[in-house]
Amino acid sequence: METVTALVATGAAFAASYLIGRSLTTSLLLVMLGGLLAGASFAVLFFVSTVTVGHLMPGLFEPWLLGIHFIALAIVVPLGGAAIAALTHRHVERVDASRLPF
Repeated sequence: METVTALVATGAAFAASYLIGRSLTTSLLLVMLGGLLAGASFAVLFFVSTVTVGHLMPGLFEPWLLGIHFIALAIVVPLGGAAIAALTHRHVERVDASRLPF
């Protein structure tokens, strides 16, 4: 159960990072910071929501696995989110530049 919720949080963070990379037209640094912030916020949201649900329904989550998944999410998802946002931003800039008439 912990793994499924961690994968859902990872997918949501990467989708948000992709949207940040497509929608922000500012500098690459701001786009990467947006992806980093999206990844970190979804990792914290995963932890808070699973702890709350685990407190309301005892025995649903195993605390040790929850902690391991949170540590992995706190490290991997912000870095992956920043990379996805940066690569998406570079791709959008390249496509827009190819549409210019000169």
